[in-house]
Amino acid sequence: MPSSISEPENSTQSVKQAVKRPASSEGWLFSVRWILSHLFVLTMVVTMINLGFWQIRRLEERQERNGEISAVLEAEPQEIEELLALPTLPPDHTPALVVGQYLDEHSFLVANRTYDTEPGNWLVTPMELSDGTVVVISRGWVPRLWAAGVHEQDLSVPEGEVVVLGRAFSSVGGGSIGSDEIAILTELNRLDLDRVRELTGLVVADMWVQLDQQQPGVASLPISVPPESLDDGPHLSYAFQWFFFSAGAIVVYGLILRRRHRESLR
Repeated sequence: MPSSISEPENSTQSVKQAVKRPASSEGWLFSVRWILSHLFVLTMVVTMINLGFWQIRRLEERQERNGEISAVLEAEPQEIEELLALPTLPPDHTPALVVGQYLDEHSFLVANRTYDTEPGNWLVTPMELSDGTVVVISRGWVPRLWAAGVHEQDLSVPEGEVVVLGRAFSSVGGGSIGSDEIAILTELNRLDLDRVRELTGLVVADMWVQLDQQQPGVASLPISVPPESLDDGPHLSYAFQWFFFSAGAIVVYGLILRRRHRESLR
């Protein structure tokens, strides 16, 4: 008799335990809170991976552009008259030879240019060719102290005919003046040839030249502005960083889920 009575009691306890125990210990994974968490992490990972591939694409674009610039720089210099006579303007960085006389009275500065991290300006002077064409020449970099009148070195141009070897560039739009006296051009923030025409009254050519060498030579100033760096830049390292961040997010979130799963089993 005692044994027959205990059997229903055991059955009742088993039923109660079954009711209390959840059907699955992973049910928390599909709660609203955790679904939102999954979506957030997934969005972040996908975004970081896309940013990594975006940096790879930028690297490829930069390498392609660097190859084009290198090919242009390796070309033989041409007289500026020949370049200006072409149906379309040649690409920037085209080597150019300019022979003429400087118009020192129209010299001006292009502001906020650095050289080896030191602030300064470009010293720019138009040059008149034998046929009357006027080409704007960026003679090189000068320190800000010279523009402020602290540096007393004489940077006047050589007299007579001057031969300039440099790189030709198209106009850079959006140039604004740095002086309240609009009738006198003293400073621009970009080499905008339209603004040069407007403020000097000179009919300047559609390309300007960055001086590399000059005869007669110059003293220590202005300093010739070297060609831009043609390295790969930081794009590859940035891409690795984004891929590393995305992998790290996956690993960390996996550890969080693992810990939460263990807690659900207790």
